[in-house]
Amino acid sequence: MKLLPGGSFVLGDTAADATERAREVARAQVSGQTAQILLETVWNRDLSGYDPDGPLPDVDPDPTGPLVIQGRARLAQDPFETVRQWRALAAQHRYSLRELAIRVFAHTEFVGTPTEIADRLDHFVQNDGSDGFIVGSHLTPGGIDEFVDRVVPLLQERGSLRAEYTGATLRDNLGIPLAPVGADRETAGAVG
Repeated sequence: MKLLPGGSFVLGDTAADATERAREVARAQVSGQTAQILLETVWNRDLSGYDPDGPLPDVDPDPTGPLVIQGRARLAQDPFETVRQWRALAAQHRYSLRELAIRVFAHTEFVGTPTEIADRLDHFVQNDGSDGFIVGSHLTPGGIDEFVDRVVPLLQERGSLRAEYTGATLRDNLGIPLAPVGADRETAGAVG
């Protein structure tokens, strides 16, 4: 089995620059309406009447009612405790509803200079944390270009990323054999 977790990145020329860019990205990705919807998954109430740039809702969650957001799983086993923790976090940092949603939901796994990100990825791969990563960007199209130009060469120098591939397909390069012709799913090792 190959482990390839996903990860997003924000690069900067300095750590401070990367941190500031990550804040801008998170703010662009979480609009006021998005923040309300994200928090509705825990409150299980319509929060559209609350100002996204104002304080958190002053009502308690409704865990027993029908799901406000259909098709989404409940995100908290104990919504009352989750809301209590969120209110404490918001009070401590003076977060608005939107700022809390950004803090809780908008995570960029890799933020830093190209060297810092390459160091983290390399350490994870070299210490058997995964077999690699599926890297995504906050910008489409072209957002991955910066990663390819500035981080990939560092990973290749360290031996954490191949510079050449021997197989013609992803299956070949991951070392996953084809199932024998006529084999049933169980004997071929397929799951689900």
